[in-house]
Amino acid sequence: MQERHEDEVLLWLQFKNGDRDAFAALYQKFIIPLIAYGTRLCPDRELLKDQIQELFVELWNSRENLSIPGAIRFYLLKALRYKLIRHEKHRRTSVDVSHDHYTNTLMEASIETSIIEKEAYESWRILLKDALSHLTLRQQEIIQLRFYQGFSHEQIAELMDVNYQSVSNLLHKALYRLKEKIKMPVFVFVCLALSLA
Repeated sequence: MQERHEDEVLLWLQFKNGDRDAFAALYQKFIIPLIAYGTRLCPDRELLKDQIQELFVELWNSRENLSIPGAIRFYLLKALRYKLIRHEKHRRTSVDVSHDHYTNTLMEASIETSIIEKEAYESWRILLKDALSHLTLRQQEIIQLRFYQGFSHEQIAELMDVNYQSVSNLLHKALYRLKEKIKMPVFVFVCLALSLA
């Protein structure tokens, strides 16, 4: 499970840097889950294919501004769901038809995405908790203050009664140890920590 997450994160980072092969690999990896999930929301297969293609075009065009999702599969399913909802809302303004079936499938999808989100969150939480447990108490404290409490280096220095440079050194060592434990780039961990804070 952890290895799969790392592979997906690496692909995502390469895609963000403009690597077309990584982008194609992401498409191939997630196209089947997207179609399977989208079919439950949208019975029109051609419309669904168009929406998925549009989603990937939007991803490519905005890649530099995208964050690193905690769970890429969930992120893409959720993005597709929002696109289908927006399309349906737009259609409702021009066509007055019954939407009971569509509303029911959206409710089912909402429950499903909620479950996926919880599972992804729990997976990352366990991974981080284990990695943090291998840090010294002071390293755990500085990670807590910086990423979970959002304090600046200056505030941490005052709280821990050390100088600014000591805070920088301690934080650097803590992040390095986490990188070694989790086996992912430090800035990926930072994004992950902030998303779970």
